Amino acid sequence: MKEFEKIEKQEFLTKFFKSGSITAFKKLCSKILKKSRCVFLDAEYKPFKCNSECDHIKLGKYLARLKSDPSREYMIFKCSCNKICLSFPIIQGSNVYGHILFIHLDKEPKKAAIDAVKICMDLALKEFQKEQELNKLYETIRPRAIALSTIHTIHRLLSSTLNMDELIERIARLILQVMRSRHCSIMLLDESKKYLIPKAVIDLDREISKTDSQYKKIRLGVKLEGKVAKTGKSVLSRNSVCVPLVEEDIIGVISTRDKTNDGSFDRFELEILITLAEQAVIAIKNAQMYEEQEKMAYGSIKTLAALLDAKSPNTFTHSDQFVRMVLAIAEEMRLSREDIVNLHYSALLPDTGKFNIPEEILKKPGILSIGEYDIIKKQHLESLKIIEHLEFLKPAMPIIKHHHEKYDGTGYPDGLKGSQIPIGARVMAVANAFEAMISVRPYEGSKKISISQAIKEIERNKGTQFDPEVVGAFMGVTKKPEFENIVEVSHEKHKKFI
Repeated sequence: MKEFEKIEKQEFLTKFFKSGSITAFKKLCSKILKKSRCVFLDAEYKPFKCNSECDHIKLGKYLARLKSDPSREYMIFKCSCNKICLSFPIIQGSNVYGHILFIHLDKEPKKAAIDAVKICMDLALKEFQKEQELNKLYETIRPRAIALSTIHTIHRLLSSTLNMDELIERIARLILQVMRSRHCSIMLLDESKKYLIPKAVIDLDREISKTDSQYKKIRLGVKLEGKVAKTGKSVLSRNSVCVPLVEEDIIGVISTRDKTNDGSFDRFELEILITLAEQAVIAIKNAQMYEEQEKMAYGSIKTLAALLDAKSPNTFTHSDQFVRMVLAIAEEMRLSREDIVNLHYSALLPDTGKFNIPEEILKKPGILSIGEYDIIKKQHLESLKIIEHLEFLKPAMPIIKHHHEKYDGTGYPDGLKGSQIPIGARVMAVANAFEAMISVRPYEGSKKISISQAIKEIERNKGTQFDPEVVGAFMGVTKKPEFENIVEVSHEKHKKFI
């Protein structure tokens, strides 16, 4: 018997022995043959998964007769104990996979009993065959079912964030769960199409920082990931799976390795990862398109800001550090991604209203008169016409319009109060006032104060000028080291305009 045939028959007998059909078969036969004990022989006539109860059986001449005619319907013989035994071949198609022995029968079975046992054997084999077909169907459908279920999860990931770094990290963690692996990396090709840049490297056993060697770029054709990116062909091995990310061209690769149960990856898991990669490409391309749109939007805003800044440096626009300050407060409040993006736009271009204000008012060193203050309020609304036709700025318009409102309703332009004021405008009001206090704005006629004094002033005005929740978030940010760096740089930058 060839080795592969031997393995195939051994696997068949193992599955048959463990199947539900053999359990039912044993119960029926024990009733037909009265308290008989059942023993299995494999294709090489060796006892198969049996206990010591058959160790004393000396098959001798019986085995010789069985080998000469292994497919005979049944055989009655006596063992070395001079007890009656009955055997049936386990036949599937034209192959004999083994034999079932009923040992130590009380008496020789009648033909009717033998026929009944044979019918039970045929039924058990047919039932087992159905089980195998269902298992095969299940194994075929299962990867598709798992992949389809994870498609829904990827769609939720896509709708929850369009930030590329967040999205790719979430996809990598999803792959770890679905593939039950310890390590996953997602790499994208750079603009030159010569290198793979790791975008997310997740390992269950340790935290991997962006400075780790695993975040180094890989040349195309080098290492497993580089070869898959170059050839576009998936690679499956015992400990790893690597598949390309393909849109029209290859844009990157996903690789995962080391199963949590120390088992081997199989074609079933390869197919799952390929399906996940197809969905990941859609998510990644959408995020890339969104990033491009954001870059264009930021470019347009900065162009407008530069035009305003050219008229009166540091009057219309805030510093980059101020923008970071605004975003830090928003992050502390855990605002939505959409709110943060709109707030970012607004922070880059907050005071378009000053564009049509006479320069003598903008640069007036003293306190403004009531008439001059009315001009500022009027021009604030008029100036919104400059940007109202920019489609991408429409969600940010309420923030730009209302960032001069006060929490108690005494601000302008509409005298909104409390939660009537857009959350982004409430954040801007706190950051705007803080920057004004530490950097001197000529038209306000106020003196620069220390950072600690400005923080106390913000705290003192919560509930009147400022939203208490925003002030609470602001106070939380001031306790972080990065906030100190922001205000120090921002403070220094304003010195040259004093």
